[in-house]
Amino acid sequence: MDHFSKKIFQELEEMQQQTGRMLRNMSLAGMVPMGDRRWHPPVDIYEAESEIYLYVDLAGVDRRDFEVVVGEHQVLVSGRRQLPAQGSIACVHQLEIELGRFERTVSLPSVVDVDGSDSTYTDGILMITLPKRQKKTRVRIQVQEGE
Repeated sequence: MDHFSKKIFQELEEMQQQTGRMLRNMSLAGMVPMGDRRWHPPVDIYEAESEIYLYVDLAGVDRRDFEVVVGEHQVLVSGRRQLPAQGSIACVHQLEIELGRFERTVSLPSVVDVDGSDSTYTDGILMITLPKRQKKTRVRIQVQEGE
């Protein structure tokens, strides 16, 4: 692909991202939290031969303000994001950062061993490592004598 075509595709992709952001934030619910509205942090999922990796974007969330619950088939990340208090604000020009309660449930592509789960939180990215449950291909069973 030539340089000009690459540039056009990059511009179109950037326009798509900006349009999505704009549409999400145009709604009144996106600007003013109403009731128990929760936002959903973005998640990337990668699968290796023996593990599944989840990356959750939690920029600005303090480690003490969220929790992770791992099940064999899904992962739940929930918590709260708040911005530091500012002095007196006279005018708001732009609101894009989602605040308040968040919750994200992710279905996993394979059954995982919950006891082997591990996570780290660095620079606003939560990384969860989930070892896949090993499938037994052959099992020897004892045959009981019938009546």
